[in-house]
Amino acid sequence: MPDNELYKTPAITMNSIELCAGAGGQALGLERSGGFETVAQCEIDPFCRRVLAKHWPNVRRYEDVRELTADVLARDGIGVDAICGGFPCQDISIAGTGAGIEGERSGLWKEIARLVRELGPELVIL
Repeated sequence: MPDNELYKTPAITMNSIELCAGAGGQALGLERSGGFETVAQCEIDPFCRRVLAKHWPNVRRYEDVRELTADVLARDGIGVDAICGGFPCQDISIAGTGAGIEGERSGLWKEIARLVRELGPELVIL
């Protein structure tokens, strides 16, 4: 395959939602791949939400992944092909609290799993 073939934009663009978005690193990387468009983000930290608003002013943002549902997204007219997210690791990190995967923060992986079940996306990136 010629080198320039590697950089062609994919024919299909997937609508993606970024959960536990932080400052939007996963959304940025996926968008730069050419195959994804960020249609929603969810982040509880106010500072991070301001960063997201600066870089994605036209993307719908939600505050708490525990309150986000397929019904909420449908009500807002948001269709999702892909879910990306990086659940907080403070409870499982060696530098963290030691609470484990069921800790208050790292336990949010269950909310991501719930949304995967509710939405049935084609792709999940964690």
